[in-house]
Amino acid sequence: MSLARNTVKPLLAALVVAAVALPLGACGREEDDLSNGKALFTQNCGSCHILGRAGTQGRTGPSLDAAFRTALADGEGRETVKGIVHDQILYPRKSSTMPAALVEGEDAKDVAAYVAFAASRSGEDKGALAQAGLAGATTGEQIYVAAGCGSCHTFGKANTNADVGPNLDELAAQAGNRTDLSPEEYTSESILKPDAFTVDGFQPGVMPAYEGRLSDKQVQALVKYLLGN
Repeated sequence: MSLARNTVKPLLAALVVAAVALPLGACGREEDDLSNGKALFTQNCGSCHILGRAGTQGRTGPSLDAAFRTALADGEGRETVKGIVHDQILYPRKSSTMPAALVEGEDAKDVAAYVAFAASRSGEDKGALAQAGLAGATTGEQIYVAAGCGSCHTFGKANTNADVGPNLDELAAQAGNRTDLSPEEYTSESILKPDAFTVDGFQPGVMPAYEGRLSDKQVQALVKYLLGN
């Protein structure tokens, strides 16, 4: 009898520890990383979609705030929105210009989770989430990536090769010839108010304006990066 009691007590203690450890471990593996989702959204999706809390103003795709506003107001859950966004990331509509699997795996889940969290939600992100993405970028390279410039532009230094907008490898040589402004002034103006200048062969109204979204220091850093200064 004493042997049984002495055996059961350690066994119960071990089971209690295991019962506590398993849920905690599972939670750590299953939680969405909203900061990662926001950063990836601004890099890969923000140039095409409006999402207020992410500070993105893309106009070639639907506004994600407007897309879910009515459903959320009618009581649709944000988990449902997350599932819809995740499916759209992996399997865009055939008529869509959005490439399939722009982000994949856990990254796709994180992006979907952030969009579901942020869509049609008033206010601003707080804490670490506020610094994710564009807000926390300081160098020209970081800003170029965080702002999603590579999804529209070719730029050898950044290893991007999109052709929605002008080839930025040509910017340094041509900027001074397009207006009476200096290359630095022209580039800065093009970032803040892109419709102020339209390069031949490209349409106005495609690139989102970054006025109010980038600080003066961020604009300066990006201009130097683009012009090779």
